[in-house]
Amino acid sequence: MVPGAFVRVKFPTREKPRPPGLLHIGTALGGTATEVMVAYTTSQLWPATIPLPAGARLFDREEAARLNQSRAFMLRPDVLAELPVTEVWFPDLAPPGQGAIAVAPARLRDALTALATNLA
Repeated sequence: MVPGAFVRVKFPTREKPRPPGLLHIGTALGGTATEVMVAYTTSQLWPATIPLPAGARLFDREEAARLNQSRAFMLRPDVLAELPVTEVWFPDLAPPGQGAIAVAPARLRDALTALATNLA
């Protein structure tokens, strides 16, 4: 679970913060062999009349495609979860690649980590 990896994760919901939620794509920002900090992503369109959340990063279709994602999305480093590295949270953990969709290039990874750190 390397920093900058976009992974399939059962990101918890605000309503049920302790159990796994629906399968989703999140971004690993760092951690240890047993726990990882994951930022939320969403492909839902953000209303143009509402300011973006603090630190939000939009990825257009072109950028998303470079990260092996089929549509534009928004990364929300203000919505974080520290999760145990287990198949309960990361169902694709056992196969090679551990459910990683893509790994951000170093420059993007560092920028995303800085965003989350500044927000924290």
